Amino acid sequence: MLNYDIYGGPEDEEIAQEDCWDIVESFFQDKGLVRQQLDSFDEFVVNTIQNIIYETGEFQIVNQGQHSGSRGDVTKRYSVVFGQMFLSQPTHSEADGDTRNLFPQEARLRNLTYSAPLYVTMKKKVEIADPNHPLNRDVTLASDMHWEVEDEDLDWSRHFIGKIPIMLRSKFCSLRNITHPPAGHPPMSVEEVGECAYDMGGYFVINGSEKVLIAQERMAFNTCYVFAKAPPSQYTYSCEIRSQNESGSKLPSTLFIKMLAPKGGKGTLGQVIRTSLPYIKADIPIIIVFRALGIVTDRDILEHVCYDFNDHQMLELLKPSVEEAFVIQDKEVALDFIGVRGTQMGVSKDKRIRYATDILTKEMLPHVSMESHHQTRKAFFFGYMIHRLLLAALERRPLDDRDHFGRKRLDLAGPLLSSLFRTLFRKLTTDVSRYTKKIVETGGEFNLAMALKSATITKGLQYSLATGNWGDQKKFMSAKAGVSQVLNRYTYASTLSHLRRLNTPIGRDGKLAKPRQLHNTHWGMVCPAETPEGQACGLVKNLSLMSHISVGNDAKIVLPYLGEFGMETLEDIQPSMLPKATKVFLNGQWLGIHHEPETLVKTLRDLRRSADISTELSIVRDVSDKEVRLQTDYGRIMRPLLIVKEDYHLAITKGMARDLRPDVETGASALVWGDLLSSGAVEYLDTEEEETVMIAMDVEDVKRVRTERYGEVFVRPPQDITARLKSKAAYARRFTHCEIHPSMILGICASIIPFPDHNQASDTDVSLNESPRNTYQSAMGKQAMGIFLTNYQLRMDTMANILFYPQKPLATTRAMQFMHFRELPAGQNAIVAISTYSGYNQEDSLIMNQSSIDRGLFRSMYYRVYMDTEKKIGMIDSETIEKPDREDCLRLKHGSYHKIDSDGLIAPGTRVSGEDIIIGKTVPIKEDSSEMGQRTAAHTKRDASTPMKSTENGIVDQVMLTTNEAGYKFVKVRVRSVRVPQMGDKFASRHGQKGTVGITYRMEDMPFSGEGLSPDLVVNPHAIPSRMTIGHLVECLLSKLSTFTGIEGDASPFTDVTVDQISKSLESFGYQKRGFEVLYNGHTGRKLQAQVYFGPTYYQRLKHMVDDKIHSRARGPVQILTRQPVEGRSRDGGLRFGEMERDCFIAHGAAQFLKERLFDASDAYRVHVCDRCGLMVIADLKRNKYECRICKNSTEISQIHIPYAAKLLFQELMAMNIAPRLLVT
Repeated sequence: MLNYDIYGGPEDEEIAQEDCWDIVESFFQDKGLVRQQLDSFDEFVVNTIQNIIYETGEFQIVNQGQHSGSRGDVTKRYSVVFGQMFLSQPTHSEADGDTRNLFPQEARLRNLTYSAPLYVTMKKKVEIADPNHPLNRDVTLASDMHWEVEDEDLDWSRHFIGKIPIMLRSKFCSLRNITHPPAGHPPMSVEEVGECAYDMGGYFVINGSEKVLIAQERMAFNTCYVFAKAPPSQYTYSCEIRSQNESGSKLPSTLFIKMLAPKGGKGTLGQVIRTSLPYIKADIPIIIVFRALGIVTDRDILEHVCYDFNDHQMLELLKPSVEEAFVIQDKEVALDFIGVRGTQMGVSKDKRIRYATDILTKEMLPHVSMESHHQTRKAFFFGYMIHRLLLAALERRPLDDRDHFGRKRLDLAGPLLSSLFRTLFRKLTTDVSRYTKKIVETGGEFNLAMALKSATITKGLQYSLATGNWGDQKKFMSAKAGVSQVLNRYTYASTLSHLRRLNTPIGRDGKLAKPRQLHNTHWGMVCPAETPEGQACGLVKNLSLMSHISVGNDAKIVLPYLGEFGMETLEDIQPSMLPKATKVFLNGQWLGIHHEPETLVKTLRDLRRSADISTELSIVRDVSDKEVRLQTDYGRIMRPLLIVKEDYHLAITKGMARDLRPDVETGASALVWGDLLSSGAVEYLDTEEEETVMIAMDVEDVKRVRTERYGEVFVRPPQDITARLKSKAAYARRFTHCEIHPSMILGICASIIPFPDHNQASDTDVSLNESPRNTYQSAMGKQAMGIFLTNYQLRMDTMANILFYPQKPLATTRAMQFMHFRELPAGQNAIVAISTYSGYNQEDSLIMNQSSIDRGLFRSMYYRVYMDTEKKIGMIDSETIEKPDREDCLRLKHGSYHKIDSDGLIAPGTRVSGEDIIIGKTVPIKEDSSEMGQRTAAHTKRDASTPMKSTENGIVDQVMLTTNEAGYKFVKVRVRSVRVPQMGDKFASRHGQKGTVGITYRMEDMPFSGEGLSPDLVVNPHAIPSRMTIGHLVECLLSKLSTFTGIEGDASPFTDVTVDQISKSLESFGYQKRGFEVLYNGHTGRKLQAQVYFGPTYYQRLKHMVDDKIHSRARGPVQILTRQPVEGRSRDGGLRFGEMERDCFIAHGAAQFLKERLFDASDAYRVHVCDRCGLMVIADLKRNKYECRICKNSTEISQIHIPYAAKLLFQELMAMNIAPRLLVT
């Protein structure tokens, strides 16, 4: 560490807001944008897997002698012990048994799974117990016998137990090995193995498809929540805790403590309090639970709940509960009272008591302890929960907020995979023990390799990652859906955003507004703008740029410090000491009390700031509750802040900020992000701790306070009349921390927006939504065309759009450099005039310059990949990729087969159009199959070729022939086509101003300026006033200035750039200061009546193109059941004439047209009915014979026309014994 404590010189000068960007850059240099995914996965692979294996440890099978009657038999015991786990490099085994290292690009192309084999060391031992041994004379239980080892493996043997999918760029990924090779090897670039340098990893490759695990939000475990229950409920208040033991090896068990509602409805106080214990049917009075925990006297119990006996209100509330349990006065009776209410019926008293003890030890509050000797701790904690409930009932403490972000945890890839792996590993071990049992009973040879079914883990993990159903394949109803999703590769920003997404697993149709709203605690943690519209609004969120998610540390690291700094444990104290002391909690477990919380907190903070204990530790001192809460668990969302010292100077100095900058030649910097954490300049705070500190919005605020405190001369920068005013109100008088930069509250997609702070905030309340326009752009930025990765030529994605000439925007934000938006942009700078012109840009349409389009403006390339494989059919036959022949092949398709070669593949460079065959394939026909009567003796095969999509055309770009996982032939064909902007294509600026092209004019028909410049786009001015996207206008002005200065304009939010400053500079270049220009009509050459706002604006071409949407149909396929036209463009379906359209034509009275649409053009059908009974008759049209079997009538018959769907309905009703009669007049 460099020493900056020498005063004097500019080294320890105060940093300016500009220097903060060096800090931000150093954060991204160290962390990248998907660190939270990688860290979580690494933790899973490095520590969690091993812990799960150690949890199982070993299992034993005891073989009781065959004839249990005689005592002479020797009992054998077999045990299998699990040891160390090893994970090797990602590999792939070919069908011919050859195994070699696998790189992600090969896995993508060949549809393989990018996974690494997992090995575990195991050994088995056989022990015997001789019944004649003196120690075993009177023993009946096998576990108490004296065992002697008969046979034991001396060495651990390594066994393969399954393959673990590997996250790209994590510690075990092949790419990490080539960029950070072991000593003595030169590093390679990832481009050499076909990867893109900008691809940041954080996802898996499963069967060739890229899958990302979406972080799942949940309520934190081991935290008390007190909620009020709504009136119809039988309870008034309830205190709940979801408690999970430290290792997380068991499912969390929930404990409720409920206060019953008063019976008569009057007088709310003085109600019985009961608790629901796991596996116990009825609610148990709390006093009985205390007695079962060994705290018997009323006085002791009340001391554990109400710490102060002078608090008469609280004691009064407890009175009914004490009276209720008056009957039961000792521990045994209390345990029996609980045991009787257990699940088993008719068990002896001893068993009942043992059952109740077990539940109190293992199932009730397992996070406090699962040992039997920690009853005091449990009683204290249980009392604390009741205390919290009573405080809420007495309205001394507010109820808890379900939506507080500090009470939430995020399950990332690590925890998600570990819960899955734990289930699968348990399944694997039960299989092994079942096998062992069978071997022991039959007395066969014991072979470990036979017992291990490696497919359990391999298939289980692969299934969940491939389908997104998280959990066991067999009970897939209980599983969560949509945890794993196909990575969005539309634009680089959409990929990044997808990797940083959070999901709240609540039903999407819930009408609850609260969980969807932006909460105060979301500040700086999740993006206020980026959330989908509609169903999932506010439930799907995205991380802010500098959010960090804690990986979790062992709580044991903190324990020794607490004892050292004067914490007294619960075992050592009297309840009477509690009112004056401060309680100390660690991960929700009440450890003890402390008399000087301030010193404790300060000491721990100093340790954290020097990185002596984990920098992720959260230290919260709650003064009102008299608690110190420490958290080390995983899934807390945190963010870094600058530390402000006691003397109101920032802990970081100018010199440190300078040392963060990378060296021009070497690219290395003297200081890195980790140094800032360990030198106490920056620290991570989570949401809970953030609420206990004072945060300055920027460096200037700290200077101002220091000035006011110490009377230093605060040199205010010379006041510019036009500068942005900062509100003077509600300013704090002291600060402990300072924001690194306020623009870091935004996420990936919102960081691309220039001047987002100038766009409309929601009219009702600014705090509810940052701005609907920014939200719209965050959604559309994910659909903009650009270059999604630099290796797109080497990839075979199902669909891809690449813009021909992407440009970096003239108005940029500082955050763009961390998202590589300049290197991989998604849009172009178009010259835009905001004006009406010819009326073809009404209702959000645009007029586009055809000449610019001809020169390549917004032109793009569209790629689509078709693939097919030779599947195996039955035991012997398999499909063949070849050119089908009409002689011996049935059911050929309509398209043209002459473009494919004899090997069934098409040559690159061939022009193809709709329905042309791209991959030829045949399937052998079974001997006995008649193929619907079409088959002759010559036919041996059926056609199964792949045609082009009927609406597309293009040129074959690339053909890849390889083998898949099973070793079968496997083809991918990539077709490309050029998409030229045309009427109907959708474009948008970066402010949610979207529109379609209304008409294109050649350059000579467009308006032009005095310099002869004509715009690329003409946007209607009506798009501006109601939407209030001022940022759009300011961007145009700044971009215009940038074209003259040759410098990118800085459009970052929350900076001091003002419109007036831009205007002045623009004026100095001789232009109208507000960006207006005189334009001339392109048709007449006359001046336009008004000046027109004119300048460059960055526009995005969105993926909604008219070529992909155009659809019409005259005749076509119909559904088999109803004989109505099928639905959808891809199936050449009909156009729906719905209820509302029907209503319109009824209102118009256009009866004949209505009949045509709903009947003639849909499913007209002719039936014959009997005039006597009104039922449908048998009609033989060929011989002109009709007969009603019911009436024995063959003369009085009428022919009518009804919809086929109606005929179907009548027949279905007849099947249910209802006879609809059609009476013909």
